[in-house]
Amino acid sequence: MALDTGHTHILQQTKEDMIRNLFDDVLLFILGKVNLMTAMRASVLSTRWRHLPWSLSELNIDMKDFLHEPCADLTVADHIDRAMASLTGALRNMLSPSCRKTAITRLRISFIISNSYSSEIGYLVNEVIENGMLKVLELTSGVERLPGDDDIDEEMVKHANGVNSFFGNYPNISHCLTRLLLFHATFAESDLHNLIANVCTELRYLYLFRCETGFQSIFKIDAPNSKLNVLEFAQCCFAQVELLCLPNLEELICGNWLCKSLPLTLGRHVPCLKEVEIYSVMRSHQEQFKLSELLCGITCIILCHWIWLLPEKYQLLSAFRNLKELYIYDIFVGFGLLWTIALLEAAASLEILEVERDQIRQFCAERSNAPWEVSEFAYPKNLALKELKIIGFNASEEHIVFIGAVMDRASNLQSVALEDKCCKDFDAISTTSVKCRFPKNEDEQEAIVNNVRNRFSSSAKIIFSDKKVFR
Repeated sequence: MALDTGHTHILQQTKEDMIRNLFDDVLLFILGKVNLMTAMRASVLSTRWRHLPWSLSELNIDMKDFLHEPCADLTVADHIDRAMASLTGALRNMLSPSCRKTAITRLRISFIISNSYSSEIGYLVNEVIENGMLKVLELTSGVERLPGDDDIDEEMVKHANGVNSFFGNYPNISHCLTRLLLFHATFAESDLHNLIANVCTELRYLYLFRCETGFQSIFKIDAPNSKLNVLEFAQCCFAQVELLCLPNLEELICGNWLCKSLPLTLGRHVPCLKEVEIYSVMRSHQEQFKLSELLCGITCIILCHWIWLLPEKYQLLSAFRNLKELYIYDIFVGFGLLWTIALLEAAASLEILEVERDQIRQFCAERSNAPWEVSEFAYPKNLALKELKIIGFNASEEHIVFIGAVMDRASNLQSVALEDKCCKDFDAISTTSVKCRFPKNEDEQEAIVNNVRNRFSSSAKIIFSDKKVFR
């Protein structure tokens, strides 16, 4: 027994020596992978780690990490106050001039700006910026809540007022802020516009979740001096968002809008916009929309979650003239795949096409198949497409015909990637005759390849998700 105890002691000592001999850079890399609470505990338990949290160049301080009970709820006022009190204490400690010797390259704080503790947080961060110890600031304010929560409307107005006051009281913060995420806030239209156009002058990314300027309002953004690169809004109540001028905007994301039609209008002064992502579970009261009326000169489009498009043909030729990448995810099972060929035909410069077929009908508005016309265009079938990827491929005639239709139109096609994505219960709930069956072994895969090669002329290599390549 004594020998065992001694051996254990030697092993523990060896491990401690190994940690003691590690360079600070290595230990800081380890601490950078955990949340702040864990990093602080490590500094208490080991003298070797004691000084390290104050040497971290990136700090991520999230209110959720300071919840005091396993089942604490960030929609309960008392739980929020306790978490905010702990977060403020941790921030006070981490930003203390007497402890911190190195500058912070990036500080991320997730909290609630309208809470009473936010004034101290603002003061602490503002002071660090003044002292030149902080380079980049990212803020998240609010938490995702259900629409039926009590007093949610009142809380949304309070939250927006808190945001306005916070940036008004601490101007250094607004000039250092590059990333802002806001949940559940009701602004006056002029206040939200002022936030984007004049207050947060260094902002590169803005995310709005269930934010509004009044129910079914029209929100216009005219910000010629904005540096905003990415604008994303989800489940917002705007009737329309008109992007009149955002000169540096490169990516626009619109998801799960609540109004009747797609609430997007692009003005002429959005010259850098290259990527648009649109996703939504379309409800029965919502209308189809035309891509050609929204997109012009875009190089990358991402459509997902049962998007309901009005059929178009020649109108898309102008809208898709610069399109290089097209991603269509969760195609409604009732629509099939072949309608997407119309989009391919309109995008003569397209190089990457990726489609994913949804396997389940639930949560989807009742609709009939879209009568997209797939036919001959005036120009030769020498499209620039190089890569085709099908997520949710199954060994059905429909999928084989789709692959052939793409091969027929893209003589320069280099690869066809086929990926599995099956729902275990699909066969039980599907109302169609299509079965979810991905070729699992090499013999089945080779049979698929031979079927394609015998019917369609193409030198493209076919790659299955298990990385088996057929040339």
